[in-house]
Amino acid sequence: MDFDGNLNGDDNWQNLPNYELLPTLYYAHVETATHHFLTFHIFHPRDWEPIDLPLHLTHEGDGENLQVVVSKASDDVVLLFTQAHYRGGAYEKPGAGFGGEREHLRGPILLVDDEGRPSRTGTHAAVFVEAKGHGIYGALGEGSRVVVSPEGAARFSRDGLVLRPARDGEAVAEPPLGSVGPVPYRLESTTAKLWLALRRGELVGKGHLLDGVVPYEDSRVRVALPRYHEGNRLSGPFGPDRGISPFAVDFSWKTGTLGSLFFDPARRYAEVLSVPQPWSLEYINYPFATH
Repeated sequence: MDFDGNLNGDDNWQNLPNYELLPTLYYAHVETATHHFLTFHIFHPRDWEPIDLPLHLTHEGDGENLQVVVSKASDDVVLLFTQAHYRGGAYEKPGAGFGGEREHLRGPILLVDDEGRPSRTGTHAAVFVEAKGHGIYGALGEGSRVVVSPEGAARFSRDGLVLRPARDGEAVAEPPLGSVGPVPYRLESTTAKLWLALRRGELVGKGHLLDGVVPYEDSRVRVALPRYHEGNRLSGPFGPDRGISPFAVDFSWKTGTLGSLFFDPARRYAEVLSVPQPWSLEYINYPFATH
């Protein structure tokens, strides 16, 4: 998000050609007695369409989120949540015991190994990210452009780039166009970089990275939650601030629940899905408490 040396969203469009874009996934972690909840954010300096109609389809600063839920009893990825264009959906590992209640399950999780190859024993949940718009979908779900053969081989229905986690000590660099083979990405902490800046008042508003605040509150957190990435490039009648912030994670875009999957995922899943037991609502690792 600071590829150009700052956390100012107003200059990202013009600075994009002058800086290297290191593939980066922002992450945050909370933990209950029964599960790990890992929330990831992907940032893009530009959202674009080949024909720029006046409908905010092309704009400065974009972001989308996904979340992986890991059972501590089995160390398996059992639930995947992805966000696309202000709407989210969940996918389960077959047999994990989740069911649709207020939200339906979109499909199964595609598990892959460390090289991004489909594997029944894989430890990574595969997702598909749109080239334009940047919506995120489970690799086997609606909206995905990934095709999996009966033999388990995965390929794109059109051109695409495969990314995988970097190994310890492995260099990460911007991939050239037309790269073949998995490209490594690095991890950076949402908690250390963005949450602390938000608490200090250094992240929201003109000249900063995020904007569009709404109130969020639960038993642990009270915060002015930023919804959008900041931008100043006119993108249609709805203004320049677009995309989804790293904190604005939920199935819908409603004030009051927006942010609940980031700050209180255990309770939010139990509200909208039938969840397997045991399923703890009490956090034992929680870095976001404000009261």
